[in-house]
Amino acid sequence: MSRDPKHDKALDAGDELNIPALEVSDLRRSLRSLMKPAITVDIDTPVHDAVHMMQTKRIGCVLVTSHRKLLGIFTERDVLKKIQGSAFDLRATPITEVMTINPQALNEDDTIAYALNFMDLGGYRHIPLVNDLFEPVGLVSVKDIVSYLVQHFADEVLNLPPHPMTVQEEDIPIPDDGLAEPEDTE
Repeated sequence: MSRDPKHDKALDAGDELNIPALEVSDLRRSLRSLMKPAITVDIDTPVHDAVHMMQTKRIGCVLVTSHRKLLGIFTERDVLKKIQGSAFDLRATPITEVMTINPQALNEDDTIAYALNFMDLGGYRHIPLVNDLFEPVGLVSVKDIVSYLVQHFADEVLNLPPHPMTVQEEDIPIPDDGLAEPEDTE
């Protein structure tokens, strides 16, 4: 596969524009710098209320607590996998029936690099951040991390066209299965 000189030129543009390059130290920053406030619901919260909260606050998950301790996480994936198309009465079903129990959590002092690896290995999009008493203190999403990393790239890099080897729809051969309409012979 050959390299496209336009891509190399765009990558070099960051140097010319004095955009800070991503360094290892940037990945060693603590999650505290990226975390957002933890949005929590109690274990008795009906699914309907949790979904409504996620919609109105435009968030991808809520953390489920009891006596301020993290017991679960309820995410958009849970809505799609466990609720969509089911016969649940969302106003009567407690969040505990559909949440992910005992979610993996990190500490706000853990590093961005550690969180990236943790999320990749576990397939997580959201990671609760807890204190030593396992009380939620914040939340970090993969979007938060990507938004942080993007700051280290020039606009020229971020706006590169799709990979030059990408196949366009019109380039895909369509096999003749005999079902094509006959050509007009007039």
